[in-house]
Amino acid sequence: MAVKDYLSSKLNQKELSLVPTSFDVVGNIIIFSEFPKELNKKEKFIGESFLKEFPNIKTVCKKTKKYSGKFRTPTLKIIAGQKNKETIHKENGVSLKLDVEKVYFSMRSANERMRIANLIKKGEEVLVMFSGCAPYQCVFAKKSPAKYIYGIEMNPIAHRYAVENIKNNKINNVFLINKDVKKAMPHFYQQIIGLKSAIKKNEMDSRSKKDPNIIEIYTKTETFDKDFNGLRKTIKEFTIKGKYVVVHQPAFFEGGLDMVDYSIGHPVYSKMVSLIKEFNVHLVIHINELDKIEKNNTISNIMTFKNYYRNIFFENGTRGFGSKIEDINSIIEKTGLTNFCIDTCHLLHHYTNEELPAIIKNIQSKCNTYFHLSDFKNKEHAGKLSEKSVIDLKNILPLVTKGIAEVKSQDEVSGKEMIDSWNYLKNFNKTFDRILMPLPKSAADFLDLALSCSKKGTIIHFYDFLNENEFDKAKEKVAKACKKAGLRFKVLDLVKCGQFGPRIYRISLDFQIL
Repeated sequence: MAVKDYLSSKLNQKELSLVPTSFDVVGNIIIFSEFPKELNKKEKFIGESFLKEFPNIKTVCKKTKKYSGKFRTPTLKIIAGQKNKETIHKENGVSLKLDVEKVYFSMRSANERMRIANLIKKGEEVLVMFSGCAPYQCVFAKKSPAKYIYGIEMNPIAHRYAVENIKNNKINNVFLINKDVKKAMPHFYQQIIGLKSAIKKNEMDSRSKKDPNIIEIYTKTETFDKDFNGLRKTIKEFTIKGKYVVVHQPAFFEGGLDMVDYSIGHPVYSKMVSLIKEFNVHLVIHINELDKIEKNNTISNIMTFKNYYRNIFFENGTRGFGSKIEDINSIIEKTGLTNFCIDTCHLLHHYTNEELPAIIKNIQSKCNTYFHLSDFKNKEHAGKLSEKSVIDLKNILPLVTKGIAEVKSQDEVSGKEMIDSWNYLKNFNKTFDRILMPLPKSAADFLDLALSCSKKGTIIHFYDFLNENEFDKAKEKVAKACKKAGLRFKVLDLVKCGQFGPRIYRISLDFQIL
């Protein structure tokens, strides 16, 4: 090793023999997992020698405490180079920004992430438990045909990096949840379906008490300028809390805008777009207002937003151009839209409940989707979701990627009907096609949760640290959990994902629910 040539003038033969030859490289940071205490007095010189040997490395660290604490993060000491533990790590065609001391991350799992990406089939919905700064989600989104990928991460710092990584890698089919999996996985639809509110403190307070992951803020044309600074402040507060924020354009019946008459040059639209630049929020913009049918103007106006498509969901209306599926398909084809807001109430103005799943799948074959969920019954617009609804949520919810309960309440301050509809979602169980459990030392404690979100055919990747003579223990843990849940399973594979000590391996037991 050439680095020892630099060290020979400062270290004796015994010390030279102790210099670590094994280390991790995360971005431009070297991390020594094991650093002999006999070399502590020479650590700075050793670190500087590695900087000379590897020009791309800017910082050299050593672990002073292994993964521990609530978020399983290491304690690191910088021994040479820049005083910076934040870096950008590249693997499998994605870039991952993280702080190596504040976020759990294993660069040794890069091959495993790619292995799973190659297994994912077209149309799968994937759940990543304990998802960190989103390495799995980013790789799957870029390298697999997954329909949608969800990630749950308790560490708020890791979550913020994950949100940034999804943005920087220009990914649309991922939704991130910043919660303990024990709180997030039960009643999963409440995690991916949020609430709507005006920019009013009393309305916001009633919604915030429910701690939704998604908050959609609706605006009014006549007060937009007056409310704008308050809107910015509210968005900032929610994004700091790790929430997914959506801003809805001014409502139609209050002097709202549409794509027939207006482009990105309109002052309100310009300010809305500025929120994308400042906060990376998403917008909902209506295609058409009521009965207007001007098609060419609509297409050209939509295309003025092209640079911001990734952050805009264009919504189907109740009447006019853009309300029926043939119009929607034409708009998507001619404009190249990547996102679409599906309003179920608007669709129910034209189609039967039985027709809705096929229409939704048609749109999803072309765009990523966001939902406004509500009922249309007895000409009541934005009706409550309940067992008496026209809409068959049992068939619709499995198609929902994310969205809100856009339900009209008699008293919008309390939002009772909306919140009751949101609570009604507890009656439905979300299942996934594939579930990953990358928490090797204690994943077994969460098998019951993974199984509760499984269905016939679900594939689960269960990770563990085991001695090579004890690999059967992984199957025993899975068998015990499946027996308790009343489920049958079959083992698909057992894969060594990395060696972490003499005969100690990180393994993945891939199994399928029967």
